[in-house]
Amino acid sequence: MTKNAFIAYRLTAAERRAPIIHRKGVALLVVLFVIMVITVVSLGFLSQSNVELACGQNMKLRTEMDYTVESGLEHARGLIMSPQDVASEYWRGDVAQQIGGGDDYYDLAIVRDDSNATDRCNYIIDCNSYRLKGGEKIGRSNITAELRLDPCIAFWVGSSIRVTRRVTINGDVYSAGDLASAATIICGDVFAGGTVSGTGIEGRSNPGVAEVNVPVVWPGIIKASDYNSTYYIGGGTYTPQIVGTYAHPEGTFNPSPGNPGGIRYRSGDMSLPGKVSINGFLVVTGNLIISGSNTITAVKNFPALLVTGELIIEPGGVLNVGGLVVIEDDVLISSGAGVLDVRGGLFVRGGFFETVVDSSRKGNGGKLCSDAAWQPSGRRTGVALEFDGVDDYVQTSDSSSKLQLTGDYTLSVWIKPDATQKSWAGVFSKCDPAGSTNHWTLQFNSAVPKKLVIYHPDYLPSPKSWSTGIALSEIAGAWHHIVVVRRGNTMTSYLLRDGGVPVPRVSGTWNNGPGAGVGHLNIGADRTVPSSYNLYKGLIDDVRIYNRALDPNEIRSPPDDSNLIGHWRLDEGGCDVDITAEPCKAAIMTWSSEGVADKWEQVGGAFFRSIIRRQ
Repeated sequence: MTKNAFIAYRLTAAERRAPIIHRKGVALLVVLFVIMVITVVSLGFLSQSNVELACGQNMKLRTEMDYTVESGLEHARGLIMSPQDVASEYWRGDVAQQIGGGDDYYDLAIVRDDSNATDRCNYIIDCNSYRLKGGEKIGRSNITAELRLDPCIAFWVGSSIRVTRRVTINGDVYSAGDLASAATIICGDVFAGGTVSGTGIEGRSNPGVAEVNVPVVWPGIIKASDYNSTYYIGGGTYTPQIVGTYAHPEGTFNPSPGNPGGIRYRSGDMSLPGKVSINGFLVVTGNLIISGSNTITAVKNFPALLVTGELIIEPGGVLNVGGLVVIEDDVLISSGAGVLDVRGGLFVRGGFFETVVDSSRKGNGGKLCSDAAWQPSGRRTGVALEFDGVDDYVQTSDSSSKLQLTGDYTLSVWIKPDATQKSWAGVFSKCDPAGSTNHWTLQFNSAVPKKLVIYHPDYLPSPKSWSTGIALSEIAGAWHHIVVVRRGNTMTSYLLRDGGVPVPRVSGTWNNGPGAGVGHLNIGADRTVPSSYNLYKGLIDDVRIYNRALDPNEIRSPPDDSNLIGHWRLDEGGCDVDITAEPCKAAIMTWSSEGVADKWEQVGGAFFRSIIRRQ
């Protein structure tokens, strides 16, 4: 082998060794690359895990704060529904509230929406929840919500009622019987044990609701006997102010350290004669008669007025009340500009009636059992009362001594009848309490054409009626003065127009005398109201009943003498009633001698009208 050949051989061997070294380097590089990839991926996984963990923790924190803020809303809801539990008028919220322990808190700010002065049931709630960590608030959750108190009973009455057009109610209503409405407005829902009908109802009508199912129960925790000598607040004992006179003195009367409820207690009937302002709770164990202008404003957690008898508002009487009013009998408010304004709640166990005045001063005021219209434009003089022939009538109370005719009498009335009258439609009728027997009545008969007749008791011999000779066709659509005089057994009728001469229309003998006994007078109806067949349609004015026979020269202008036993001018023009639910003022609390509290409120529930989450 030559030298050159040997060199060639070595080069060939080196060349053969070189790929082995290259392959080892590549493998090392591959290993390093794999390690790098694994490291990068691992770091990515670690980073992603940290992010996911942080996100999970943030989501958990946000969820917990959302639960906390919603709990704050429920906290506010409960205290707004039961304002007895707070010292202020209603709960206005607080800061740093907690459900339990720990670091989670919420702040509440509450304002009542008073943009509508007649709607006191809406509240705006701002609730902010957060967690305190090192003195820093983290994980905030913010909500603004609108809370509506509903149902909220403004007017509760324990009988059937016809709400007249002179009544405005802002809130819900309950009637234990039928409810018929011609109200100016009932801005709320209506619940009734019987039927619901009529106009002016803006909310839902709920007929057939038994008292046990009413959303708000009768405020039975208020008892007059709990305030006749002492009463309790927590563990303290206090003394009411006893009012010993029938007429409450004028002036302003406030609570005192020994009487923080401002309670004034009257055993028996009482009158508020005007210029009386009571900041407290008036208790009357009898009838309360209102004349002049008077104001009662409840203190926190107490009612404003409790009357175990009737609340009677006389002509021109005004009663303004801020708080809960509880009347255990009837409310009688005069059509002669009587005013009742309740901002709180009115709960009446009996009935609610507008009344007409008996100007004879014999105590025969009548209940307006309908929505008869006062007509200043269609009057004969002053104002007249218009009856619709469907369900309008006036009724006095039953009595065994009032409005008794046993011999001579005079019946006088101005009427403007509609041309169409039902058979036996009554202009007025004195009858027994059951409405089954007439004592005496003036009504249209069933003949064709119809005529005005006098009826005496059905049990007397025929003829049971006496015709005045005055036909509906000759008096329909115009004012006429009708007078009937009985002198002995002689009956005489008179028909006059304004300025007319009192010439007898018919005169004759009728042996059947008028009936007497317990009973009432209906104006605008025969004896059997509320049956609809005997109701008068048209206007009536100036009804007079005498227990003597007027002389012919007295017929044109009947006198106001001692023999005038009933006189209804029908000139009043209507009352004015406003009832507005005020949950903060109406909510009450009583305490036993052991300091046990019992609460009542006019609110049956609440719901959130809107909930807005803010970032």
